[in-house]
Amino acid sequence: GTLVLEAALRSALLALERELSEQQRQRGACGLCAPCLFPPCANITAHCPRSCGRRGGPQANTTAPRGRIMGGSVAPRGAWPWLVSVRLHGELMCGGVLVGRSWVLTAAHCFGGNRNELAWTVVVGDHELGKLGVGERAVPVRRILPHPKFNPKTFHGDLALLELAVPLAPSPTVSPVCLPSGPTEPSPGTPCYIAGWGSLYEEGPVADVVMEAQVPLLSQETCRGALGKDLLTSAMFCAGYLSGGIDSCQGDSGGPLVCQDPTSHHFVLYGITSWGDGCGERGKPGVYTRVTAFTDWLNLQMDSAPGSREPSCFDLLALAQLPPEQQSPERTRLCAFYARSCRAPQGQATCARLAEETCRARMRRCGSSVPTELHSYAQTLVDLLRQAGDFIRNQAHPNSIAEGPQRPTTRTLPAFAELFEAVGPQLQDWVEALRAMAGSSPLVPTMDREQLPGETQLFLQVSCPGLNESAVRVRAVQELYAWVLRVPETDLAMTFQEILVDLGSKNTKGLYRAQVRATVGGRPTAFTGLVGLETDSLARSMPGLVALALEALKT
Repeated sequence: GTLVLEAALRSALLALERELSEQQRQRGACGLCAPCLFPPCANITAHCPRSCGRRGGPQANTTAPRGRIMGGSVAPRGAWPWLVSVRLHGELMCGGVLVGRSWVLTAAHCFGGNRNELAWTVVVGDHELGKLGVGERAVPVRRILPHPKFNPKTFHGDLALLELAVPLAPSPTVSPVCLPSGPTEPSPGTPCYIAGWGSLYEEGPVADVVMEAQVPLLSQETCRGALGKDLLTSAMFCAGYLSGGIDSCQGDSGGPLVCQDPTSHHFVLYGITSWGDGCGERGKPGVYTRVTAFTDWLNLQMDSAPGSREPSCFDLLALAQLPPEQQSPERTRLCAFYARSCRAPQGQATCARLAEETCRARMRRCGSSVPTELHSYAQTLVDLLRQAGDFIRNQAHPNSIAEGPQRPTTRTLPAFAELFEAVGPQLQDWVEALRAMAGSSPLVPTMDREQLPGETQLFLQVSCPGLNESAVRVRAVQELYAWVLRVPETDLAMTFQEILVDLGSKNTKGLYRAQVRATVGGRPTAFTGLVGLETDSLARSMPGLVALALEALKT
């Protein structure tokens, strides 16, 4: 009986997810934001729901291991729209993952040799190295923020946030991944995915195109047993195959390990590729920085006000490219950061002068550290920033997409029994199917014959007809499956407390009348049914008892 409830819930969630996905697609076709369909609309917030963790491009079958990054399987173009390449002087150094319109998350150890943000760029929409693709774009890095507790010896806290010089507009090939909504992580054994341009074999050349692989999460005990308990901190985890072969490798550092939420189908970032003992060696899985251990820090950095940090070299060198009348007020704004910590007894004027001197010294250091080949490149950045600012202002709208990563809501899916795949959607369908099993008559699926209520009477707006229709379909599916969707997860069970059999009531099929007490979906019920006392007759009678128990959910 519990299996039936779980299978019914699974069918309901899958049907609802299909309609919600279509609704999301229609929102994108209508400018990403849904109009108010049915007034009043006072509860609509100032921002649209943000989209994250949606794969683009043709998607391969990801139900089984697909080779490896080391040695392996080419990802479809645009399949991982949050994957970026992080480059030093134009050369690939690490992977990274887009977590917001202006933010990329990568590994801190990538910047051990060079922390000068002017030397780094992030390429979004990248697929094939050395070949410019549709949607591919190099974006300057405004700021590098390694985690303050990163330990280059142990690789604890191996995370770095990169603030981009300009915010990115979402597109089919460029969109952020979801960040975890809380500390809960998928259980060991969950299949997750890695992608990058890393070496095809240990000490080998990097891949020309994005490679992808599916790897299972490993428990901390398994990981410590394989690598040594002293090497793995609580902020790390392992993924991969102890048999070897499938793994991340050099050049994949900073890339994402994502797992697909089983309810929303959004991809959620749980790991950043950090380190490993070799590549794909037997008994040595890859090690990843645990993103859930650092979400508070990530949110704090991404939500900080622009003037709360020391001006970056990118900001200070861009001053020289501004029109003369704009340079002085912009310099005052940037240099005001240094006046915050000034406690000179001479007063405010002295503090302002010291702040200006500190700021100019910082500008000189930035100027001397800029590689010669990047000077002309830096001079184009202000125009880029100005164009981006104009674009954002022109696109301002009360329902515009909010910046930053989105955390999906999650509801755990129960195990699915293929036996019930064709049953649904209404409660009566399940009752009839179970009774048919008891009577040896064939199962007849009803989903294809079901017409959604109000479908023919739907009034469609000329501007966005598909969106309005999808909203009605979502509501219709919710109503069709309401009988199981309203059952709390904690009560998703069917238990039989008592079966009192009348031994003098045996019929020609070997069944007896019985009084049954059961709890279905958290609701106690009692009914009369037929039950067998022998193994064969008991098995034949159970579907009928389950059907009678489900009747309790009707009221």
